[in-house]
Amino acid sequence: MKKIIYILILLFPFISFNVFAESWYQVEVIIFDRINPDLGEEKWVNGEPKIRPDMIELYPNHEMNHDQGLAPYMIMDEKNNRMHGIFRVLKLSREYRPLIHLSWQQPATKLRQSRYIHMKYDSESEVPKEEILAIPEEPNFIEDLTKTKKIIDGSIRIRSNFYLHVDLDIYYFKNLYNDNKIINKEVEFSNSRFKELTIQLKESRKIKLNEIHYFDNPLYGVILQVSRIEES
Repeated sequence: MKKIIYILILLFPFISFNVFAESWYQVEVIIFDRINPDLGEEKWVNGEPKIRPDMIELYPNHEMNHDQGLAPYMIMDEKNNRMHGIFRVLKLSREYRPLIHLSWQQPATKLRQSRYIHMKYDSESEVPKEEILAIPEEPNFIEDLTKTKKIIDGSIRIRSNFYLHVDLDIYYFKNLYNDNKIINKEVEFSNSRFKELTIQLKESRKIKLNEIHYFDNPLYGVILQVSRIEES
C-alpha cells in the first residue's frame, strides 16, 4: 500500500500537468462606468497604461476556421455569453453605462506562459461623421469633431496553477468639471474648467470557476467570470 502511495506521489505532477494542459477557459468581462458618480473626498492620481511586451489583442471569431476547433484568445460569439442578465440590468439602469461586454476562449496557462489581454474602449463623437462631411466649407473642424476619445485602456490576465488567478490593470479616462470660483465665469468653454484624470483599477485575486467576481471603483467597475469549456 505504501508503495502505491509513493508511486502516486511521484506521478502526481505529470497527472496534474496533463489535466492542466487539456483545460480551456471561457473568460467573460463586463466593464461599465457610473453616469453620475459620487466622488466625495476621493483624491485621484493620474497614471498611464503600461505597454507590456506580452500583451496580445483578441481577434473575432469570423476570422477563424471553425473546423480547427478551439483557438486561443478568440472572441466568442455573443450567444455564448453567460452574463446577459447582468449586462441587461446595467444597460437599463439610469446609474450605470456598460462599455465593454465580451468573452474569449483561452487555454489554461501558468504564470510564465500567461498573456495579458488588451482591453480598450473609445467613445466616438456624438456628431455622425456622414453629417460632418456633408457640411460645406468647414474642413478645419472635421478632424476635431470625428476624433475618438479614449475611455478604457488596460489589460486582464488569467493564469492557472493549483488555483486560478486574475491580474487586472485597467485605466479609466475621465474629464471632471473643475469647480473653481477663480475662473472667469464669462468664459463658458474654457479648457481650464476641466481636469483630465486617468484612474487606475489594479488588483490580483484568486478566483474560482463559474463564480462572478466584481472589481469596484467609485467611477467604474469590472465584472468577470471564468468557466471551463470543452473541445467538441
